Amino acid sequence: MKRLLIVTLLTFVVSTLALILMNCTVAPTTNNNAATPNSNAATPVANSNNANASSHAAIAADVTAKEKQIWDALKNKDHEAFGKMLATDMIFISSDGVSDKTGTISGVKDFAPTEVNLSDWKTVVLDEDAAIVVYTVNAKGTSGGRPLPPGALRASSAWVKRGGQWESVYHQDCLVEETPSTPTAETSKPDSNAAASNANHAGAATHDGMSASDDPVAHEKHLWDALKRKDWDTFDAGLAEEQVEVEPSGVYDKAGTLAGVKKSDFSKASTSDFKMTKLDADATLVTYMVKAPDPKGKMRDERHSTIWVKRGGKWLAIFHHGTPVMPTPVK
Repeated sequence: MKRLLIVTLLTFVVSTLALILMNCTVAPTTNNNAATPNSNAATPVANSNNANASSHAAIAADVTAKEKQIWDALKNKDHEAFGKMLATDMIFISSDGVSDKTGTISGVKDFAPTEVNLSDWKTVVLDEDAAIVVYTVNAKGTSGGRPLPPGALRASSAWVKRGGQWESVYHQDCLVEETPSTPTAETSKPDSNAAASNANHAGAATHDGMSASDDPVAHEKHLWDALKRKDWDTFDAGLAEEQVEVEPSGVYDKAGTLAGVKKSDFSKASTSDFKMTKLDADATLVTYMVKAPDPKGKMRDERHSTIWVKRGGKWLAIFHHGTPVMPTPVK
């Protein structure tokens, strides 16, 4: 009897200790503490970035598909379908001229491709209603009854969504050029005297080097002034981080553009004939002429285009395309 009582007491003590231990173990991981990280994890900043990335990917897919439809219409000589995809203020820039929508439609009627290959696709999203698509074209056929010049083209197109429909508002191309050997990168400091003489046409500059003017054309001129005086910091400050540059020599990101300008001499360059086309509320296309030395040092005329975007109240250059003017071949 006494032994049974002892066993019963031991059993009671063990059970009680077990309950105490269970309570001690659960206490440090209460539901309230667990709820805090779950709540925070529900709305992380990364989710917003992922949403933007998903939206940009969808826009890139849309404009790439539209650009391919443009080429399908050209290959099929469906000029009506081609024209319907162009904005009323469409601009087409090539080595032999600049055309509006009417001129572009008229010009492609003489274009008879027998083979077209598109590659090296890249997209720059400006905002939810505008994007640029860049790619390489290898085509065979005739234009105006003459064989297409040999070699590939670097092409770029800007698409805007208006009335719920994507429209092509800008296209530019240039022949691919072999890149010559380049000199060592320029390392000289900005010339303070040149900075004073090359004052910005738009007025005083802000602390970050950009003009206080709300005019993209003024900003374009300001960047050229910076290039002439080798003010790389001001030039850098005027470019968006995702900036893309298309030239006969290649397609460059911001780092590539900055490295390239430091190898060039812009002191003899001149600009003229500036025109501006508003793509949407926060994106504007600036087109103009440039006279500057080519890679071999010979002066030539070039057609240039820059797309500016307004972000956080500041205009930034997000895209640039340069096309050398080629003499019209004799028939």
